Formats: sequence, structure tokens, C-alpha cells
Amino acid sequence: MPNDTRPWLSFDCYDTLVRYSESKATALAALVHAKVGGDEAQALAQETFETVERGLQKGPFAPLNVILRESLRAAFAAVGIKSTPDDEDTMITAVCEAEPFADVAPALCDLNHDHRLAILSNSEPDIIRHNIARIGVPMDVVVLATEAKCYKPAAGMFEALLARINAPASSVTHIAQSFYHDMRAAKDLGFGRRIWINRYGRTGDAAYAPDAELSDLSGVRGVIG
Repeated sequence: MPNDTRPWLSFDCYDTLVRYSESKATALAALVHAKVGGDEAQALAQETFETVERGLQKGPFAPLNVILRESLRAAFAAVGIKSTPDDEDTMITAVCEAEPFADVAPALCDLNHDHRLAILSNSEPDIIRHNIARIGVPMDVVVLATEAKCYKPAAGMFEALLARINAPASSVTHIAQSFYHDMRAAKDLGFGRRIWINRYGRTGDAAYAPDAELSDLSGVRGVIG
């Protein structure tokens, strides 16, 4: 839209818009159960996957599909099994097919009338396109880890967004579920407002208290007007 002056809202995607963690955990549990069974094995595999995934995102950059594959291999190794390419494809598919939360599409459709919408995601094009298609609401801008060559909470992700939309941080409202990936970094970089979508009833960090805390996106309109 030429000369579009609507303000920007930037959104995390995974666990804010779609059920990323839930989808991964369900796929991993099913794979481990089919191979070795047992609640203890599933719990250890899940803990290992999450630890390795976060650790890899802090290291030399690799696309999300590589991170997921390596995390699955490590999770399987922790319970004494070896992953196959089919197992790894199952995990990638689970992320591609992560369902949007029920509140997402109605809220985004409403907000799009008087705001421009951006996604800032630790993802890659061949995965995020499936997530956006499932959400069903066009986004004005999508900025991914593959573009910034780093993962949130690295400042480079947020700087890549601001460069793409050509806007100062102070004019952008960032909306996300994760304190670790989003709320702290957005404050440090001077985003104008930060809205925490606390879907899982977690405890935040008082030093990085958001401008608003909501349980889902349905209340965003009431916060921003």
C-alpha cells in the first residue's frame, strides 16, 4: 500500500501465533514411544531436545531445519536410539503443521485494518510459509533468522526487522509469548511498547516488565486502542 502510515505491530510466531512447542513435543513423544516407550525416556528426550535446540541457536548460524534435525538426533541418543531421515522429516513436518491458536486469525484480521503486521521469527522460508498459510492472514513483512543469520534473543534479529520496515524501534509495538526470546531484547532495543502474550501462565521478569500482559491476542485491541 503506497504511503501507508499505519503503525507497526511485530509478532513472534512460534508459541505466540502457532503451537510450535506443543507440536514438536507431541511428535517427539510419539517417535520415542514407538521406538522405546516409557514416560522416563520421553521426558529425557524432551529435556535434551529443548536444551540442545537452544544451545545450537546460540552457536554458529544454521537454518532451523538443521537445528531441529540435530536436536532430534541428540534427544534420541540420550535414550539410546538413533534417528532416521524419516524421523527427522516427521519433526520438520510437525513444525510446518503447527496449528494456530484459535484467537490468532480473528485478532490479526481486526488489527490489520489500522496497523501493519510483521512477523519476526526464528524460522526459515520453507517452514514459515506453511505456518503463515495456516494462520490465513497476510502479513506485511516477514523477517526470519535466515535473513539476520542469528536467532532471537540476539539483537541482530530485531535490527533486521527495523531495517526492513524502515522504522525506529520506539514506533513499533512488539507482541510475543517468550520473555527469553522477545520481551528482554525488545526492551533493551527501545521498542515503543511490548505486549506479553502469557499463554502458559508463566512468571515474568520484573526488571523487564511488559507494557501489558495478556493471556491471548484477543485483548490486544483493548491495549493499543
